[in-house]
Amino acid sequence: MHALIHELSRRFSLSPAQGMRLWQLSRLHEKPPRLLSHLERGLAVLAALLLGAGLIFWVAANWQDQTREFKLYLLEGAVLVSSIAALAWPRGRTALLLLATLALGGLLAYVGQTYQTGADAWQLFATWAALALAWAVAARRDGLWAAWLLIVGLALALWSGDALLGGHGARNLLTSVLWVVIFLLPLALPRLRLLPAGASSAPISWRLAVLMALNAWCAYALFGLFERTQLWQYFFNMALVIGAAVLAWWWRPRDLVVLSLSVLGINVLLVAGMVRLLWDSLRFGGTGALFLITLIAAVCVGTSGAWLYRLQREEDAA
Repeated sequence: MHALIHELSRRFSLSPAQGMRLWQLSRLHEKPPRLLSHLERGLAVLAALLLGAGLIFWVAANWQDQTREFKLYLLEGAVLVSSIAALAWPRGRTALLLLATLALGGLLAYVGQTYQTGADAWQLFATWAALALAWAVAARRDGLWAAWLLIVGLALALWSGDALLGGHGARNLLTSVLWVVIFLLPLALPRLRLLPAGASSAPISWRLAVLMALNAWCAYALFGLFERTQLWQYFFNMALVIGAAVLAWWWRPRDLVVLSLSVLGINVLLVAGMVRLLWDSLRFGGTGALFLITLIAAVCVGTSGAWLYRLQREEDAA
């Protein structure tokens, strides 16, 4: 902005008074709007993350030195105190409920490790997500929804791991569809009135959900591509990634970060498909195949990058 003001002043030969007026219109001399509230909220969330992580690490570091009852009561007390404090202090509700969510995860992990419940790892995260859902609904904040989606995504990823290696087709198909639900949930939050009044989007939750879903779809597609008995997974998950890109392009307001991630996923799967085609079908090998794959990757990335750059310029101009 500084360079732009100087360039405009030089190009149009503005007087010092006109240059000063242009500077005032830029509002560079003013503080960002709601700076103090954003700083307070950000520091409160950071404090909750540090306290929650510190509590879990402290219990782990003193595992042999403290009794079972002490560790259990400590984690239960952290969940109870932070939940009650969230009711009594509305301004710090998001940070306190985030702390309660982290403490709840530590409590469930402690119970499972200490009393050997026999539950799988995905069941821990699924139970964690089910219990923490009430707090996410009560807080109605984008950041807390993002934390909840991360827990759900970890549960789904752990649940699908054994099925992917075991070749369970129906379960793999269901897993890909469940990732569609996670992908679309942040878009539905404003319509379900699960965000503060006036909020029309949940950018943090959506970007995190897109990142997790695209990673899962690409992983399933690549596994299906190089596992001959599950080639359908490649085409099905490729269609989901393309659908994500189409939705990101069509959705308004358009999020270029989400669109770029979706286009990157398409590039990865296209190049991987060409690798499978060259080495399997056409029986290419050696330097020639490597050069051709490099050329294809450069064309895909260059074309998509140029298109995204042009789209960003059009968005800025609009």
